[in-house]
Amino acid sequence: MRDLGKRVRRPSPALIVAVIALVASLGGVAVALPGRNSVTSNDIKPKNVKAGDIRPRAVDAYKTNLMRFNTLPTTVTTTSNTPVDLGGPAVTVKVPKGGLVEIFAEANMQLVGGGPNAQAQVHLFEDTVIPAGAKILGSSSPTVDDRFTATGDGNGASGQLRGGWLVFSPGAGSHTFRLAYSGSGGGTAIFAGSKLYVSVVS
Repeated sequence: MRDLGKRVRRPSPALIVAVIALVASLGGVAVALPGRNSVTSNDIKPKNVKAGDIRPRAVDAYKTNLMRFNTLPTTVTTTSNTPVDLGGPAVTVKVPKGGLVEIFAEANMQLVGGGPNAQAQVHLFEDTVIPAGAKILGSSSPTVDDRFTATGDGNGASGQLRGGWLVFSPGAGSHTFRLAYSGSGGGTAIFAGSKLYVSVVS
């Protein structure tokens, strides 16, 4: 006679499938991201997100690359009384509707010879907004004078801490800002290490 106390029930096929599914799910790599509706750069493998993965207009193109910078590393000279293009630098930015731009420039300037009112000058141009140019830096120093843009003064400031951004509204669209140079009043104007920063404020 069989011992009913030692009888062993075989698991049903459904139970076996459920156990296998449970083990597989526990061995997976699913990870919950912190926060709600947020993904940080650490959550994505490099070069893993393609353009097709991003919803149209989900990324505002105007809010990327908001600060642009360029420099003219060489030394340039001119004796021209009117502004001349000696190689920039130039910076192009895209401005949204209602946006502003901030301009900051720096140049090592020097004037050799010239009359009592002679000056080495740096001018800012933008073909649609400042087509005639505007003087933003000026110096009559016979020795190297490091000048920075400053509000309310077309000659700029001689100290970096006294310099400041020039802010205005150029209108929506793509704008290219560039620097040009002159030696107003005679003499030879010398410029070195010119830098131009343009920031978009939206």
